[in-house]
Amino acid sequence: MSLMFTELEFTSQRAKCRGRLYQPKQKDSNGAGIVLAHGICGTMDTGLFPYAEAFAKAGFHALVFDYRGFGLSDGMPRQYVSVPRQRKDWRQAIACLRRHAEVDADRIGLWGMSFSGGHVVHVAHKDPTIRAVVAQVPSLDPMLSGHVGNYERGPEKTIQLQQQLLKRMRARLFFKKAEMIKIAPNNDADVAVLAHKEAQIYPKLGGPSWRNELHPDSFITGKLIENNASLLTDDLTVPMLVQMGAHDRCVSNEAIVNFTRRCGPLARLSTYDALHFTMLQDNAQRKSAINEAVGFYKEHLIL
Repeated sequence: MSLMFTELEFTSQRAKCRGRLYQPKQKDSNGAGIVLAHGICGTMDTGLFPYAEAFAKAGFHALVFDYRGFGLSDGMPRQYVSVPRQRKDWRQAIACLRRHAEVDADRIGLWGMSFSGGHVVHVAHKDPTIRAVVAQVPSLDPMLSGHVGNYERGPEKTIQLQQQLLKRMRARLFFKKAEMIKIAPNNDADVAVLAHKEAQIYPKLGGPSWRNELHPDSFITGKLIENNASLLTDDLTVPMLVQMGAHDRCVSNEAIVNFTRRCGPLARLSTYDALHFTMLQDNAQRKSAINEAVGFYKEHLIL
């Protein structure tokens, strides 16, 4: 039977972010908390509920939320990815969970995947009280991930995507209504930001609130390049579990391997027989990834 969850909201720069808090049964609670959020253009109803529920079954209070402008959360513009905005949302979500009467504010862990896999490292870097981080198929170097995307997309489609971006950026200079960019392809002919054929599964995984759109201002003012966790390896202090998909072609696995190597004993690298979106689906890899994450959080969050 599924665990009960509570719909909640918190304020981030005057906008309401909405999420779900999955709570363990009182007899199973260990007093620790975990905050989860999705990757680029992701929403909590796109594969994250099973993770939050599993963490709650293991005794953790698990808060999963949508960024401003996405899913069930308020905020304009819609579908706008901004690194500074999303990190602020992360900090407010953490503060929300810390205020919970049954959560020990000093025992908080973070979980992120893909683009948010970079966020969780940055947020933990700024907040040394974060006790553990799990980064699944993380984008740790946006430049290298961009090169992977260009390669997978091929020269012709990459030029088409660049032309789409330039057209939309010029339109924005004249304050015209934003024309969205497709984040994931529906078929082999589509031109989208996520280039690999596997990304065609993303629209199929999308929950009711998910939109296959990215606001063009994300590339103008979103500061996407700042989500580069590979620059932090000399200054990190938080224990990290990094779960890499061996066949992932949406992010740079080279960046993941280099990151964990440079972090030394702080980072534990696990490699799964998986693509980028494999572990968001109901399969053995997801079950294994959840069990490993639960074990890692128990190791670092339980007194």
